[in-house]
Amino acid sequence: MDFFCGRPELWRKAAQSSIGDGHGLPSTATHSGKQGNAARAKEAWPAWKGGVVYTVRPYSDEDFENLLDAWCEALPLEALTPERFITSVLLDPNRERESLQLAVDGAGLVVGLVLCLILRRPLEKIGLMEHRGFITAFGVRPEVREEGVREMLLDAAEQFFRERGRREVAVSPYPTNYFVPGVDKERYADTLAFLRGHGYEEFVEAIAMDALIVQFEMGPELREREAELAREGIVVEPVTPRRLTAFLEFMRRELGEWLDDARGQLARAVSGQAPRNSVFLARDGEVPIGYCAFDGEHFGPFGVAAGYQGRGVGTVLLARTLLQMRMEGHHAAYVLWTGERAANGVYRRLGFTISRRFALLRKTLEGNGEDG
Repeated sequence: MDFFCGRPELWRKAAQSSIGDGHGLPSTATHSGKQGNAARAKEAWPAWKGGVVYTVRPYSDEDFENLLDAWCEALPLEALTPERFITSVLLDPNRERESLQLAVDGAGLVVGLVLCLILRRPLEKIGLMEHRGFITAFGVRPEVREEGVREMLLDAAEQFFRERGRREVAVSPYPTNYFVPGVDKERYADTLAFLRGHGYEEFVEAIAMDALIVQFEMGPELREREAELAREGIVVEPVTPRRLTAFLEFMRRELGEWLDDARGQLARAVSGQAPRNSVFLARDGEVPIGYCAFDGEHFGPFGVAAGYQGRGVGTVLLARTLLQMRMEGHHAAYVLWTGERAANGVYRRLGFTISRRFALLRKTLEGNGEDG
C-alpha cells in the first residue's frame, strides 16, 4: 500500500462529494451542544461553523485513506503508514466500533480524530483498570482548530467513557500500545493548552531520548563495572530457554506491567521475526534481577529489581543491549518514556540526549459513579 502525507487527490475527491455520499453522514440531524444531551444522535453529531457542517461519527472502512491523510496533517510527528495503522489501531484487541471517532466536514473530508480505548483484557498487576479510559490520539487539521471541531471530538470521547462507566480519562499512557506516552509539550503546545483549558491536568512528565550507537562500544569503565558485578555473582546475558521460566516468573513478580511485552518479544525472537538475542536478563546467581529488550531501534522496556538499583546493574544491562543493537546493524536507539532521574543518570552516561518531553494528562469525569 502506498500512502503520501497531504495527498491533494483526497482533498479533490472529498470536495466533489456530497453529504450522504456513502461516508455514513446523515442528511439531517441536530446538535444541542450540551454534554450528554439525550437528544444527541448516537451515530453522528453535527455542528455548524461559519456555514460549514462538521459531524462527529465512528470510523468506517471507507475512511481508510481519508483518515490517514487527516492523521498526517493533525499529528505530523505521529503520522502512520497504512500497515502500522492496521496493526496498531484496527487490530488492537481493545478497539470497539466507536473507539475511533472522526470529525468530517459536509463534503466528507476527515478533519479531525480522537482514539478512545478501555482495557477489555486484564493485564498482570493492572487488571482492567475499570476506573480509567485512555485517549491515545487526538488532533485536527490546522485550518479547523478554531472551528469548534476539537470541542466536538473531546465531547464525543468523554461521552464514550461515561457510557462505559469510566470515572477518569488519561492522555495517553495506554499500557498496551501507545504511540507516544502523552502530549508533546513543544510540538503540540496548542493541543496541550486546549486540554488544560478543558479540565485536564498534568500528573507526570515523560522524557523521550535518542542516541547514536554506530560507534558504541564497551569502554574500560563499563568492562570493569561488568567484571566487578561478575565477581559478586551478577551476570548480564540474553534470555535462553534454560532460564525462561525463572525469567517469566521474575517479570510477573517484579515488572508485571511489562510481562506481555516480554512474552511478545520472546515469541518474535523464537519465530525469527526479531533477533534471537533481543531480550537480556540480569541475574544474581540463578535469580533474575533485571530485564532489558529492544525492537528495531526502540530500546526498552528496561527495569531492575528495587534491591539491586544503584549498583551499576542497569548501566551494564543497558550497555550490553546497546552493543547487541549495534551488532544487529542499528545506527541509533531511542526510548519513548523515562523520567528525569534516569534521563540525567544512566541514559546520559551512555550517550542519550533528550529529544521530546510529553505531558501525561488526566481528568475526572463528573456525573459518573461515585464521582457524580
